[in-house]
Amino acid sequence: MNTKEYFAELNRTKNDNLHPEFHTFATVWMRSRMPEMYQDLASRYQHLEPEIMAQMAIDDAQTKMPF
Repeated sequence: MNTKEYFAELNRTKNDNLHPEFHTFATVWMRSRMPEMYQDLASRYQHLEPEIMAQMAIDDAQTKMPF
């Protein structure tokens, strides 16, 4: 997954109708049952994290203030 795909898929999680705590649950579940895959995923995230944070900062700056 690259940063562009991440943001495209991120919007789809809003349609899951699950409490945000689900994502923490999924992380704990994956880490306990698939530790190698979890480690691969964590490594990939660390690689993409600067790009993700930069895009989020750009998106925040472009958000119009209500006043």
